[in-house]
Amino acid sequence: MNATLDIGSTVGDFYVEYYIKTSSDSESYIVTDSERNRALMKLYTDKVWDTLPSCNMNHHSFAKMIDSDSITIDGKEYYYIIRDYVDGNRISDLIDEGTTYDWDEASEIIMKVLSAVDYLHGQTPKVFHNDITARNVLVYEEDGKTKICVIGLGHISGRVMGKAPFCTTDLNNWYRAPETFKGIYNERSDIFSIGVLLYTMLVGHEPWLVDIDNPDPRVKPDILKSLRNLATNLTDDIGLTDDQKQILDKMLELDYDKRYQSVREVCTDLIAERVNAESKGVQLHIDTKKLPKKHNNLSDCEYEEVTKKEKTVKQSKGQGFADVAGMEDVKQMLFKEVMFVMQNPDKAEKYRLKTPNGVLFYGPPGCGKTFIAQKFAEESKLNFKMVKASDLGSIYIHGTQGKIAELFEEAEEDAPTVICFDELDGMVPDRSTIHSENASGEVNEFLSQLNNCAERGIFVIGTINRPEKIDSAILRTGRLDKAVYISLPDYEARKQLFKIHLEGRFNEDSIDIDHLARQTEGYVASDISYIVNEAAIESAMADVPISQGCLLAEISRTSPSVTQDDAADYARMRAKFEQRSVGNQRRKVGFMQN
Repeated sequence: MNATLDIGSTVGDFYVEYYIKTSSDSESYIVTDSERNRALMKLYTDKVWDTLPSCNMNHHSFAKMIDSDSITIDGKEYYYIIRDYVDGNRISDLIDEGTTYDWDEASEIIMKVLSAVDYLHGQTPKVFHNDITARNVLVYEEDGKTKICVIGLGHISGRVMGKAPFCTTDLNNWYRAPETFKGIYNERSDIFSIGVLLYTMLVGHEPWLVDIDNPDPRVKPDILKSLRNLATNLTDDIGLTDDQKQILDKMLELDYDKRYQSVREVCTDLIAERVNAESKGVQLHIDTKKLPKKHNNLSDCEYEEVTKKEKTVKQSKGQGFADVAGMEDVKQMLFKEVMFVMQNPDKAEKYRLKTPNGVLFYGPPGCGKTFIAQKFAEESKLNFKMVKASDLGSIYIHGTQGKIAELFEEAEEDAPTVICFDELDGMVPDRSTIHSENASGEVNEFLSQLNNCAERGIFVIGTINRPEKIDSAILRTGRLDKAVYISLPDYEARKQLFKIHLEGRFNEDSIDIDHLARQTEGYVASDISYIVNEAAIESAMADVPISQGCLLAEISRTSPSVTQDDAADYARMRAKFEQRSVGNQRRKVGFMQN
């Protein structure tokens, strides 16, 4: 078929360097800009990006879209998309040259493919690649690291339950899940295709092939179905461990209901297999000598480790400190010593300002330790991650240590980042009280990652009721540099709490917040929230505005969460903790709240 565009013709700001090929719905060209930088152009007769909601995909494993528009040629309108040119090798070409991969090499690349596909599945609405094959994954080396680029985006669509909105005659049938021949394309069909890719990388050809030298990509569906149904123990003799076989078998499961349901399920099992293998001394590697060097700069394709279950560091949105009653000293400290420095890196460098590595919030339960950490993240607009002890648990030996390392690595990649460790004693208990070598190793890993983490753009907040329960080494200089006592809310703080929780509700105008604050001495923030919510429910059921009387009735029915004896005990604990800290020549800790 003749090319529509001539060599040397212009499209936007680009010149056509040469024609590559024509597929069922597009023509492919290499184009160059005025500085001779190469790019890949797809020319379409239909306006395809109306059906491709992810054509400008902000993910490091897809080539960046540079330009898209329409062009008239000989009176006919065409549409084009120009993307960065990635100078890599197709996995299919490497396999044709005799390259095969061991499990470690293949699974490392597959994790990157899964990350890219997970990005598609996470769009709103979801979209699916529908054409993952060895031809549509490029591999290359950059800065000594293996990277991939997923191409072949002409079949991306939403969920399909019937006739596909794209041409199916040019799909490679060996990679197609059984349900796609019935018009069903979704998460599980993409997972099946990635499973075929993984098998192909391990063995050197697609599964179920009879004539390996002539793998007709358009094998008839009925023949393919027969071959698949006849095949048993597909992964038995290809040198895999039981864990590896189980993963691959589940990806290649012909029964739709027994296959992995989501990409993240596959990632979870691959990570678990890796951790288990490492605990047994198996080393992971990729032979980067097999990969070509990359020549063009892909500004949005910086390397990102994709062996995490999911991206969990996010930017918080909300009203920030406006929702926090009292704690003015704490808020001022966080603003001056952390927020200002992390938000103004130029000034920090100019004035040699340094943020503390972290802060420990301690004190009675219900006083807002975790709450102010969340509101600090909202106020600062910094990336934020909330971590509980259960998030770091693992059934594998040394698994938790690996999760801790991954957590800090992810935070560093997204720096500046705030990590809040809720109930810190569950993660770094006093090592003198534990008798497990594995548990001690987890504490050591945590302390190691915490060392001078501010230099990596990470600020850590730990929350705990009783600081004597955590390992004392965490409070040394260069780890959690400050300890802040979060006390019971005082009168002014209680007034503000009532005002915050009553705001926007159906209230009587005669509510006396001053009186409510006086009646709740010794109550913590969570108590006041509970009182207002209960009063609101009672009023809603009676279909009347929230009244002073209703609130006072709830106060009379609600006892403070922290008793007077508890409060006195916490006061003694605070005094003892501060005295110990001063004795260790640390700066005195604690912020009084009026």
